[in-house]
Amino acid sequence: MKLSPPTKPSELLAGTSTRGPAASPARPVGPRPVRRPLGKMHWFALIVLLPTLLVGSYYALIAANLYESEARYLVRSRTPPSGAGAAAGLLGGGGAAAAMRAGADEMRAVNDFLASNDAVAGLRRTLDLVGIWRRPEADLLARLWWEEPEAERLRRYFRRRVTVEFNIETNIATMKVLAFRPQDARDVADQLLTLSEELVNRFSTRTQADAVRVARQEVEIAEARVLAARTALIGFREREQALDPTREAITALEGIGRLEGALSQSRAELQERRAFMRPDNPQIQVLTNRITALAAQIATERGRITQGDENITQRLAAYERLQLEREFADRQLASATSSLENARADAQRQQIFLLRVVEPNLPEYALFPQAVFNTATVLIALTIVYAIGWLLVAGAREHAS
Repeated sequence: MKLSPPTKPSELLAGTSTRGPAASPARPVGPRPVRRPLGKMHWFALIVLLPTLLVGSYYALIAANLYESEARYLVRSRTPPSGAGAAAGLLGGGGAAAAMRAGADEMRAVNDFLASNDAVAGLRRTLDLVGIWRRPEADLLARLWWEEPEAERLRRYFRRRVTVEFNIETNIATMKVLAFRPQDARDVADQLLTLSEELVNRFSTRTQADAVRVARQEVEIAEARVLAARTALIGFREREQALDPTREAITALEGIGRLEGALSQSRAELQERRAFMRPDNPQIQVLTNRITALAAQIATERGRITQGDENITQRLAAYERLQLEREFADRQLASATSSLENARADAQRQQIFLLRVVEPNLPEYALFPQAVFNTATVLIALTIVYAIGWLLVAGAREHAS
């Protein structure tokens, strides 16, 4: 009996053929589902929401309050530094500018001191600095971790809790101190100002001592110069056997003047007598001899003044040089003595000093940590990072497809 061919699809599926390959099973119609381990929201929750939740929980439940004490100060110089007075006279107001620059230099020195190991060591001599930043109310992350910290570790933590800002326009520095108790913050700020004042006082004392020392050295140099000038002058007088060569020269010139006057008078008298006397008259011969003697004496006196190794001109020039050196030495000694007196007067008053513009305050409200601001900052930053990362991943997938 011959089988008829199937007429229904179900019969085709159910039936089998003894000839030809077996029919393949039917496949479902539609797109294949894509398996994703985590969706977009899952990644957002993992990268953004979870860290933000952890940060917010820390600030809300664990973070300890930090109180801030603020103080402001400046360093001033009473007078310009040495030599600035003359510059002020030449430049007009240059001395005040120099004084301001000197105060700014000292200010920068104080600011550097406040961030140094010396400041930390000075605080530890008067305050329990480690105990202040290891209070029981301090949380684990914010507190000082070590009970006996090394100097370097304590300084690093100190710089996180003490900050100094300098305003170059007003020359005023602002110091801020953070602590877990209000009184601790105020005590640390006050003690830092005290240490800064001591540093400035040491600067002032050193400046005064240097000014007095330099002025005293100048006086000693001037005194030695005066003694040398006087010794040279005394040696000259003893060697030349003349108290004052200037007077000797004046006397010699006066003598020459008298001889020249006598010579002129004798020549006039000779001319007069030759008018009515014979040439062989004895009086004519006497006047002639007198004139000859006077001329010879005048020549001798002139030669003694201007000629020879020991003439009065050379002696007078040497004496004037010694006298001029003595005058300069006396003036230098007078100036050095005046400078020494001024330096001693200035040393009796402080030249550089620190002014407390704003005393350290006792905080009443904890300004830190700023929980809302920090949590919002973390949320915004992570959201931006997530968005950038998602755009990069999406672009890479699109490029791959």
